[in-house]
Amino acid sequence: MSEIKAAVDLSGKSAGFALSRDGEILRNSVRPMKGRDSAEFAPWVEAELAAAGCRLEEVTHWSVGSGPGSFTGMRLAAALVAGWTFGKRVQCRCVPTAVALAACVPTANGDKIGTLFDGRNRELIYFELENRKGELLPTGETAVLNKEQSSVYFQNKDVKLAAQSVEMPALELLLEPELFARVQGVETLDISALIYSNCKEYDQDLTDLVYIRPAVFV
Repeated sequence: MSEIKAAVDLSGKSAGFALSRDGEILRNSVRPMKGRDSAEFAPWVEAELAAAGCRLEEVTHWSVGSGPGSFTGMRLAAALVAGWTFGKRVQCRCVPTAVALAACVPTANGDKIGTLFDGRNRELIYFELENRKGELLPTGETAVLNKEQSSVYFQNKDVKLAAQSVEMPALELLLEPELFARVQGVETLDISALIYSNCKEYDQDLTDLVYIRPAVFV
């Protein structure tokens, strides 16, 4: 029997989906989706599965992007997968969306990647990972920073910085020019990285979202 793994993400302004069969990536898709458009999320995922010649009931493992990001979007994606898998022998877990962002940045063993997110309210959210022998693992360091705090926080901090391109205009207002110039903009998240990630076991816990600040944006 084939091992079919899928990943979904709805933590930002786009929806993401990835699918693999026995380790081979079949789909790795992202499309704009936010607000009321999220009603299209379930049909879109099902269409992506169909395009890969796969049925919903064939998926054996699900990974849900857990942020940082929109609390509503993350809960929606998690609830959807929980409904699809209820009462079935299917493995589930949450994986930080930050992994899908950091995977787009070239790194070597030992490098640290600071992923940045627009936290709204004139603040940014910082989530740090480290390349440990090719595996991108959270270091446990997170922060919520305004412009004044970020200028101090990043002093002498040796990390590669990355953010989604769509959020760069907001982040530019929260970082000094010299610091902003270090940020690598990423057009599209690598959702397949959520499938390959070993930073979380399949623990059946779809409530394990990245809480760095209270909802609505966490």
